Amino acid sequence: MLGPWQIRVNCICAGGLENNQPERFLKNYARNTMLGRLAGPTDLKGIIVFLASDASTYLTGTNIPVDGGYSAK
Repeated sequence: MLGPWQIRVNCICAGGLENNQPERFLKNYARNTMLGRLAGPTDLKGIIVFLASDASTYLTGTNIPVDGGYSAK
């Protein structure tokens, strides 16, 4: 337990990051996301900034999926 020391631990579960995969893979994966696409190079910035900011000071012990809705579909 790290809470007594005000250390927060959270996990970003990134999924569907575009990284020069074959076009067939990109189309199949995108079809299975709620947003219909893979993540681009800036799509994780928002959650990273949020977790690093004071806006998340009461958030700990979480797994946060950032996958375009893949895990929700």
